[in-house]
Amino acid sequence: MPRVRADDYDTKYQSILDSAAALFSKVGYPTAKLQDVAKLCGASKSMLYHYFPTKDDLLQALLREHLERLLAEVEAAFAAASSPRQRFYRFVEVFVTKSAGSRQRHVSAMNDVKFLPAAKQKQILNLERKVTDTIGTLLRELNPGLPDEVYAPYAMLLVGMLNWTDLWYKPSGKIKPDELCDRISRLYLRGFLAEKPEQPRGAGGRSRARLVADDAT
Repeated sequence: MPRVRADDYDTKYQSILDSAAALFSKVGYPTAKLQDVAKLCGASKSMLYHYFPTKDDLLQALLREHLERLLAEVEAAFAAASSPRQRFYRFVEVFVTKSAGSRQRHVSAMNDVKFLPAAKQKQILNLERKVTDTIGTLLRELNPGLPDEVYAPYAMLLVGMLNWTDLWYKPSGKIKPDELCDRISRLYLRGFLAEKPEQPRGAGGRSRARLVADDAT
């Protein structure tokens, strides 16, 4: 007979993930111990093992939940936008305006995937690839006709820039989230939209997309 879940199972599960995210972002995944997570969330070590038999299981669940939630938020933001440019601004907004808990998870997503065994990494890397594929598709809509191989690097450049804001940006500081979203979007788009579709090779011998500086000003 299958074991019946307690009424507060989901609440405890979420509390463990929140505590793990805070601890991993503070001391680093290799240093953190399961008993430290249990102490932080007020659980016994045996109860924690009931939810997550190993620390790797805990990290995998933490990163999977974070990335799945991020993808759902991006999908919802895109559904509320009426143009590729608006979807781009909403994508930036989703990253910049994450909650403190999501920021802690994002630090782990950036730093800790490499500590997982290959089989557990695969699921997380596939979700990360969905994020970059989503922005890559949007970039094609914004500036179609570029060489196929440039969209993925541009997507990675954008995601990398947004990821690192978690390490320095303070929403309570002088630059408010709306202003930062606007500045990031304008900075990125002025460069990306200045890229020109591939042209037939001319006298100058350049056939790839070129950055036209005066178009970016």
